[in-house]
Formats: sequence, structure tokens, C-alpha cells
Amino acid sequence: MTFDYNVIATGLAAPVAILLVKTILDFSLAHYFVKYFSWLPVRSLFRDQPQSLAGKWEQTWEAAGSPSFEDATDRHSYAEIKQFGRYIYSEFEAKGRTYCLFGKIRGAYIIGEWYDKADKHAYFGTVQLQVLGSKNLKGLYVGHSHRTGMVGYDNWGWNRH
Repeated sequence: MTFDYNVIATGLAAPVAILLVKTILDFSLAHYFVKYFSWLPVRSLFRDQPQSLAGKWEQTWEAAGSPSFEDATDRHSYAEIKQFGRYIYSEFEAKGRTYCLFGKIRGAYIIGEWYDKADKHAYFGTVQLQVLGSKNLKGLYVGHSHRTGMVGYDNWGWNRH
């Protein structure tokens, strides 16, 4: 009996690749994976097919009493959401700094985290956004600043642009 190793390798490649991707997404490397590989068409590989949120968005968040972000223009920007299956990633600007949003779609909600891209421990927190149709995300964020040591929360909204 002879074995055709090409057939064996081909048959194992796809399941191993899917298992590897799922493992990466469950660990901290998921942020980078979603950011750089969101262009891969994976919606058909997984059982659940969450709503597509990829695209250009306009986001605005409230200041939670922070003196650093009193002006509304400091809390408003345009961003692109990248999506890989149930995971999303986005970068947005506020007062010349870049912040990142990473989350997982669970039903009609995005549950995730946000952080300062240059210093993940400087200003960071969690977020829960409700997916309202295909054009609106509304919810709350909780934020922590190591400079002041205070924890605040307020509204955060995203509208598809």
C-alpha cells in the first residue's frame, strides 16, 4: 500500500489553518491578526456569520468629565473598522494620538477593549456597543488613565459613513 503524501498534506492543510487562526484569535495576537488579515474572506469558514461592520465609520465619545478632552472636536473622528469573522479592529485619532478598538461581536453587541496605541497602559479601558442595524453602534466605554488614576465612563457612538 502506498501513501500519497500530497493528498494527505492537502487534506490536513485547511483544518490545521483554521485551528491555528482560531487559536490566534483567542489570544492577545488577535489584535494584529484582525488588523493585517481582515481582507481574507473567512465568513464562510465559520458556522456563525455575524453582521458585516467593516468599512468607514464616524465615531464620537463623551468626555466623562475629563479636562483633557473638553472640546467636542477632540472626541470626534473618522475611522475604518476591519473585521475578521466575529472580531473587529479599528484605529482612531483624538488630540493627535492614535487609539485602538478591538472587540468581539456577540449577538447584537460588540464587547471589547480600547487603548492608546503608543502606550497601552497610559489610557485604556473596555467598551460595550450595541449593534443597531448596519449603520449605528451605541454604547458605553469605561476608561482608566494612569496619569490621574481615575476611572470614568460615558457614551460612545459610531455611525457608518
